[in-house]
Amino acid sequence: MKTYKFFGASVAALMLSSPAFAQDVAPQAAPQASEEESTESSDIIVTASKREQTLQEVPISVSVTTAESIERSQIRDLIDLQTLVPSLKVGQLQSSANTNFIIRGFGNGANNAGIEPSVGVFIDGVYRSRSAAQIGDLPNIKRVEVLRGPQSTLFGKNASAGIISIVTQEPQFKFGGNVEASYGNFNAIVVKGSVTGPVSETIAVSLAGSYNKRDGYVRDLFLNEDVNNRNRYGVRGQILFEPNSDLKFRLIADYDSIDEACCSVANIFNGPTGAVIQGLAGGRGLVANSPNAYTTFSNFLPVNDITNYGVSLQGDYSVGAFSLTSITAYRKVDSYTDQDVDFSGADLIGRNSADLKIDTFTQELRLASDFDGPFNFLIGGFYFNEKVNQRAILSYGTQFRTFGDQLVRAASGGALNVVTLENTFG
Repeated sequence: MKTYKFFGASVAALMLSSPAFAQDVAPQAAPQASEEESTESSDIIVTASKREQTLQEVPISVSVTTAESIERSQIRDLIDLQTLVPSLKVGQLQSSANTNFIIRGFGNGANNAGIEPSVGVFIDGVYRSRSAAQIGDLPNIKRVEVLRGPQSTLFGKNASAGIISIVTQEPQFKFGGNVEASYGNFNAIVVKGSVTGPVSETIAVSLAGSYNKRDGYVRDLFLNEDVNNRNRYGVRGQILFEPNSDLKFRLIADYDSIDEACCSVANIFNGPTGAVIQGLAGGRGLVANSPNAYTTFSNFLPVNDITNYGVSLQGDYSVGAFSLTSITAYRKVDSYTDQDVDFSGADLIGRNSADLKIDTFTQELRLASDFDGPFNFLIGGFYFNEKVNQRAILSYGTQFRTFGDQLVRAASGGALNVVTLENTFG
């Protein structure tokens, strides 16, 4: 599948004297001045309107989570972010690649690779079009902005429910770095670190990485294996070129990898087919009516092999009261998932695999004004070119025919069976 999208120029007039609408800062989001701001200022700077403004100046419903809040709350990825941001819900579906973002109760599923999510995710201004490209652990985060409600004017037609905008720290013209390591139950090991510094008077670089591993906490009684583990890592490098105060270029390259056995399913209710499944599996078909047992049955371990990488170049040029911004990006996602989707010890569904490859190129260009008066404008264009290739396989298991035959016999009181139906209807 190949899609081309081009959005024409759009103009947003910003009345700086108008009052801001409902805004909030996530819990523990203490005001924190950036290096570009005065150290005496307590204003929170956001880019929700595609320009740097204080939180009070932005006429958008936005929640801001600072780096300090993320560190204190031990936020590892976007799934954990929902614990800090009001009205944001992040749901983990049946695989690591399928994560559903919902804002104010609105959002669409992540199972169909041909559908873009209605909650857009941007990382350093670059659009991540699918959930498989959104869930990596990000080190050295500066802040996270969650914009609630339709944001199609500035962020594209698919941002109908809201936006999650992640901003990472730029390279600094001063040597520095940090390392964070933790150990928890189920042998959970999380390591994050970054280093930054100048190469010359006009060039600064940074390198950041993360490693997140944990044993599974659900026991597969059929395979005698642990599932629902964590095994992911990522690296992110940046080059900042700032020849003068009016011109700046920021080159970013990143790579993330996920290789996990996820996700298990709990049996909430043992329905009328439960006895048939137990019989076919020799009593090892399912854990009946025990949603909190942390045990499951399946015929093979789930596979989640995901790599997500890309490169982007952002240029900012200011002249007088005008600023020009260009963001060029290319991203690639390779994802292979497979799972026993009957979620039982009976061999009903053989395979449900999806081999997904996504290539995305985006180009954004915008011009913004910064007049002293009450009127300012923003005009720009956005080009989006994406190729989605998916090969999916759903196969029958060795016991599927027997399972269907037992259901037909039970429903007809023994008068019908699969062979009779096939001979009658073909």
